[in-house]
Amino acid sequence: MKKLVLHIGMAKTGTSSIQETLGLDSVQLAEQGVYYPPWKPYNHSFMFTALFLRDPQKSFYYRQLSPISDESWAQEVTRLKALWHDFFESFTQGTCIVSAENLGRLSADEISSLKDFVAPWFDELIVVAYVRDPLQALRSKWEQDVKELREPLTGQELLTKTKHQMNYRFFERWIEAFGRDNFRLRRFEPSRFVGGNLLTDFLHTASITLQNDLVISERESNQSLGEEGTALLLAMNARYPWYSDAGYNQDRGMVRRQHLFYKAMRESGAGPLRVNVLFDEVEAQNFNLKIDYLNSLLPTRDRFDEVAASTELTKLPDSSSIPAEYVVELVNGLSHLVDDMADRTDHLQNMKAKLPEN
Repeated sequence: MKKLVLHIGMAKTGTSSIQETLGLDSVQLAEQGVYYPPWKPYNHSFMFTALFLRDPQKSFYYRQLSPISDESWAQEVTRLKALWHDFFESFTQGTCIVSAENLGRLSADEISSLKDFVAPWFDELIVVAYVRDPLQALRSKWEQDVKELREPLTGQELLTKTKHQMNYRFFERWIEAFGRDNFRLRRFEPSRFVGGNLLTDFLHTASITLQNDLVISERESNQSLGEEGTALLLAMNARYPWYSDAGYNQDRGMVRRQHLFYKAMRESGAGPLRVNVLFDEVEAQNFNLKIDYLNSLLPTRDRFDEVAASTELTKLPDSSSIPAEYVVELVNGLSHLVDDMADRTDHLQNMKAKLPEN
């Protein structure tokens, strides 16, 4: 009996922590019949979701390889499919877990392609997803949208766009493809986690049982940039958008290494993002329709409250209020990165000088 668990990692529901934990402890888990690919990145958005997108330019992985020809991309897709097939074939029974943060974006046709790809290898297919309080999720999604902004927009314009785009109707596509009994939605509420932690709750939701003597340490993975980092990114994006012409904007520094920039931001002592998101009357009505749909998929005790309308605008972080201490720490952190790269370059130059000329 082989089972596949497809984890649709909704934003800010501990997805990165689940992925890091499963990936780093993949050897221990395999001994218990639970299989998670040991290769990096542990987030399968890059090397799994990309295989089923009709438009590859929507893929993080495609943009990383950009510019890339259609022929080269087709070869890479073939290589990745073979990699997954080999992994699926590497065990004859047990449970395989695939976790990707952007699986929810797949269209019905793309989900169908995914199902056709994995179905021959498994006897059972289930889908697991967590959802946060929609109001909290909206704030987090807006922060993520700031990080991935493709065009110059003000914070307020982007917030309006985020409110409109945020929805949960994509769950219908997964329910239709895999069946309601195989779709498991959980409220992301730490106080309600089975066993008191996210990993145990996730395994329980996926009907995965480990032996009592196996201890898996849950890894924390916080990707929030905080109020200061978000304000700074809004100012940067206004001048240097991250993307240009379906690829990375080469005018933006560290464009292919933004994770290093974000890491420096998080290490600069930024405070958490605290934004009281407000809605006008039309926005509140539309957002409550989304909450109503989400509540229809949850048990009564796990349902979420609706939002109220307001005549005021949401107060967003502003770059003019960024503390000098934060800027100093950020510049110092980035300077350390430059030093590290310079040291590596010097080392390579010294090694090259010692090589024989012939």
